[in-house]
Amino acid sequence: MKPTITSLSVAGLLLATLGLPTAATAQYRLPVLVSSVRADSLHDAAAALVTAHRWRDAARLHRRSAELRAPDDPLGYTCLTEAAALAYASSDRSAARDDMAEAAGQALARGDLRAAALAYLDAAWIAQEQKNPRQVWELGHRAELLAASPLLGPSDRAAILRRISRAPEAMQTAMRIER
Repeated sequence: MKPTITSLSVAGLLLATLGLPTAATAQYRLPVLVSSVRADSLHDAAAALVTAHRWRDAARLHRRSAELRAPDDPLGYTCLTEAAALAYASSDRSAARDDMAEAAGQALARGDLRAAALAYLDAAWIAQEQKNPRQVWELGHRAELLAASPLLGPSDRAAILRRISRAPEAMQTAMRIER
């Protein structure tokens, strides 16, 4: 039996369709579900470690939980702020600062400008404790830029500016010096 043009064109079309990775990838969703379940499990385990006063381990699990979450998952921000608080409580200021800055980035990914600005200010405050004026300026400046966004409502802008005005004097000075 000789192959006909119709059978060859159908075979070619089938091979071309199989070679398109975007169609198959778009329908494959299982890893997101698995990651979400794993992230929730890590979050729960971190909460159990907090009750056992194992703050460093709990912070590590909260960080891992946040990594597994989608950028639009608000629990990622929660996990990172909890990790920052636990790192701060266990006297790991660098990790606390980094976690708060990461939480700010996560809030930005979701479009929550207020939460992002407040997290940047918390990170700047920790940088001030560490006597790191460059980080104070960088993180504080990010918060100031967000406060100036036309996408913020007046009450959110006021909350951010109020927080800036209540910052320790040394932090305000560091934010002014680098300009």
